[in-house]
Amino acid sequence: MKILELTRLFSPSLGGMEKFVDDRLKIYQSLNLDYRVITTTNTTGKQLAISKQIEDVTYLNSHTPYIITPQLRSKMDGNYDILSVNEIGYFYSDYAIRKAFGEGKKIVLTPHFFFHTDKYRFIKAFHSKFILPKTLEKIDKLICFTKTEKQFWVEQFPYISDKIEIIPHYAVLNNKVENSKVESSKNYFLYIGRGSKNKRTDLLIEAFKLLKTDYQLYLTIDKDNLPKLIQNLVIQSNNIHLLGSVSEEEKNYLLINCSALIFPSDYEAFGIVNFEASRYCKPLIVSRLKVFEEILDQRGVLFFENTIQSIKEKMEYFLTLSREEKNKMGIMNFNNLEKFSFEKIKKDYQNLINHLSSSD
Repeated sequence: MKILELTRLFSPSLGGMEKFVDDRLKIYQSLNLDYRVITTTNTTGKQLAISKQIEDVTYLNSHTPYIITPQLRSKMDGNYDILSVNEIGYFYSDYAIRKAFGEGKKIVLTPHFFFHTDKYRFIKAFHSKFILPKTLEKIDKLICFTKTEKQFWVEQFPYISDKIEIIPHYAVLNNKVENSKVESSKNYFLYIGRGSKNKRTDLLIEAFKLLKTDYQLYLTIDKDNLPKLIQNLVIQSNNIHLLGSVSEEEKNYLLINCSALIFPSDYEAFGIVNFEASRYCKPLIVSRLKVFEEILDQRGVLFFENTIQSIKEKMEYFLTLSREEKNKMGIMNFNNLEKFSFEKIKKDYQNLINHLSSSD
């Protein structure tokens, strides 16, 4: 089976959808599947330069928030059996699904929980009413990462319930060499993620400023991602550090040495960074999201509501824990990763491919 992987964003060094697509390609490789990737130039700057070094990736110039890609028709021409589309609600995905359906291809859609956010609300409302229902009729399978996401889609579009498969991200486990690098934690909280509006780093910074502690706070965002008021709080502080974009090696170093990962967010499709921290036996302090409650072991997690007071209280509580208690949290998180091993998720994809190849 030959697969055409279509994604709006692609860059192996980032989190979110980009990392997921790159991780999925590793499963294809392990299953000895032929594939190629078509993406857009929405991936910019250093990430675009890095990802353009990857073979079998075609980049399309895109226009407008609807991601209009005039070259898509010609670039899709070729020999493939399965079209795998990441995200929905854009021209590149809608057109590709119509074209592949007309040519009798199998179609798999991974929406990345797209419609639960408020971004481009008007476009999504229009799309949900007039475009999406007919699009969903054309697909063979819809991949959700969690039961929470599946419930969302079934409630919105009950007629596609039989098409939905739950296949989570897989977790990368440490080998012996990597485990030997995990030493005693240093005194800092770590946020890894984007600086977009739904990532509530503004609340985190305000909450951290209220703490009476010698701990540090490191965030992988730029100053320009923050409102002016929050920027001033950072400037006035000696223990809040904005790191900007970091490399994969820098990210792993930060994770190895942090005391805990702290991750405030209004919504997430999955939150792979929690697994990346769990890989190094780190406690997690995260927003109380249904997705997180489903995939994480609550014995290793402190959940907070997205308010300054709640975030502050959970950080304060964490600081009262003994080293032994913190270590136990980290071990729980590491052990939780076994449920999401590469081999288990690979088997799910093998079953999916077998089903698609055997169906009419």
